[in-house]
Order: sequence, then structure tokens, then C-alpha cells
Amino acid sequence: MFSAYRVFTILRPPRPRHPVLQALLTVLVVCAFLVLLAVGAAIGLVVLLLALIGRALGLTRPFAFHFGASPRGSSQPGPQAQAHAADDGVIDGEFRVVDKSLPHGPQG
Repeated sequence: MFSAYRVFTILRPPRPRHPVLQALLTVLVVCAFLVLLAVGAAIGLVVLLLALIGRALGLTRPFAFHFGASPRGSSQPGPQAQAHAADDGVIDGEFRVVDKSLPHGPQG
């Protein structure tokens, strides 16, 4: 018969009973967590520095963060995006009329 408790006890290693060993195990786990945190932060810092150096040397091209960028990949907006940039209250899109001749549910 399947017992979730049995599976849980198999997957969980037993904790030491001695208080000194429990303290050492706790310190070991905290140190392992701090090492993983420091390694992750160091990798992130290295990637950030490499990206900044590459950007400063011109090895990478800047991103276009706006809609309507020209298809050539430049960071300058196209003429259509420049025309709509002054009109912030306008939503541009394509629409179609939906035919409501067929009822979709009970009518009251």
C-alpha cells in the first residue's frame, strides 16, 4: 500500500541528535547558501561588466525599445512612429464589424 509518509521519510535524511552536530550542520547549510549567493552575484556582475565594456567599445548595437522601429535595425523610429508620437491619446489599430445576426444564447 502507498504511504506518503514512507516516501517522505526515505527522501529526507535524518538529522543528527547531538546539539553540536546540529549547530555545525546549520552553519554548513548557511555557508553553502551564502557561497551560492556570492557565486550568482559574481556571475551577474561579470556579465554586466562585459555588456558595459562591449557597449562602450561599440561591439554591440543598441536596442530599439519603441514600436515602429525601422526594419534596418537602427534605433531611430520610422516616419509613421514619429507621426503618431505627438498624438498620445490615439489608439491605432485595424477593426472589423462583427455580424450579430445569429443569437449566441437565450434571449430574454
